[in-house]
Amino acid sequence: MRRFSMIYREKSLRARHNRIIQSLSSAPMTRLIATVVVSCSVLAACSSTRPMVAAQKEADHAFAYGDYAKAAPAYLEIIEQAPGIWEVEYRYGVCLAELGNLREARTHVETAQAANPASEEVAAGLALVYFKLNEKQKLVQLLQDRGNLQRSIPSFMLLADYGLKMDDPDTAAMAVNGAILLSDGKDYAPYLKAVDVAERLGDSKLAARRLRQAYAIAPKSPAVNAKIAEYGLASEPTTGLPPGP
Repeated sequence: MRRFSMIYREKSLRARHNRIIQSLSSAPMTRLIATVVVSCSVLAACSSTRPMVAAQKEADHAFAYGDYAKAAPAYLEIIEQAPGIWEVEYRYGVCLAELGNLREARTHVETAQAANPASEEVAAGLALVYFKLNEKQKLVQLLQDRGNLQRSIPSFMLLADYGLKMDDPDTAAMAVNGAILLSDGKDYAPYLKAVDVAERLGDSKLAARRLRQAYAIAPKSPAVNAKIAEYGLASEPTTGLPPGP
């Protein structure tokens, strides 16, 4: 009787063991194990992603020294973790432009410009991308709108420069005249830029007048005086002319 009891107990334990093995091999348990494995993989991946502060420190340092190939992937790390930061989008776009990826560069700099339309730096970066892409109409529209709507002297001045680079002195003249109007006789730089534009147009009389107006505003400016000497004018009060259109 005792031997029969031991045999029955052994069979019961063996059956219980088999039920446990079957439950471990069932679909729900398999899914549970798979979920645990995937979760561990995700956690491992997250733990391998460095903090954005570290990525930005590396990116900004490389960007400052013109190492765009090193800065670009570091900025991309930040964008993948927190897209839409205008300064990061802008600098990443500049890196791409410098590395020759102009189409993608435009997307990121346009994103930055939409997020911070008041930034002169971003506008200048976007204008450069448009210039490299030979999208002259977009370049002119961007800077002209900023000059007119935001009353941006730097945008008009930049447009004057691009007008000369694009061999479009009419656009340059329009831009520099806009800058002169906005400066209201308080800044000599638009007048000095107007000298360059007038020279390109072959209008020496206008160039001399703009130079004398610049001298009236800033008679001690080294840049103005260098140009005064180039034109053979005297550095004296009577040389200056009242600022204005």
